[in-house]
Amino acid sequence: MNMAANSLHLLLGGAALATAFGGRLPGQGPSDQQPATTFAAPVRLRAGESFLGERRLFPSPVFHDVNGDGRDDIVIGDLIGRMTYALRQADGSYAAEAKLEDEEGKQIDFHNW
Repeated sequence: MNMAANSLHLLLGGAALATAFGGRLPGQGPSDQQPATTFAAPVRLRAGESFLGERRLFPSPVFHDVNGDGRDDIVIGDLIGRMTYALRQADGSYAAEAKLEDEEGKQIDFHNW
């Protein structure tokens, strides 16, 4: 590839990169037209009388409809490999955490240690 073609390739690559980043290249700072993102203060969720994932090492929650009622329940795995869930109630609260079991009633545990 000759030098002129190489320069054109770099120029087009830079234009594509600028387009991918909203018309500005990385490091150019935020656009004056984009408002800053703000978040509400975090809130700890309760499951029954306890907090979700309380006293667990690195609880990792995900939403999943465990019982098929159309409401997003919370499934929580932790560092040790234990799996629990908290069913979402009609009023929006969560029932106490229960151990996740397979079809035969055996507790699901990934035994990470």
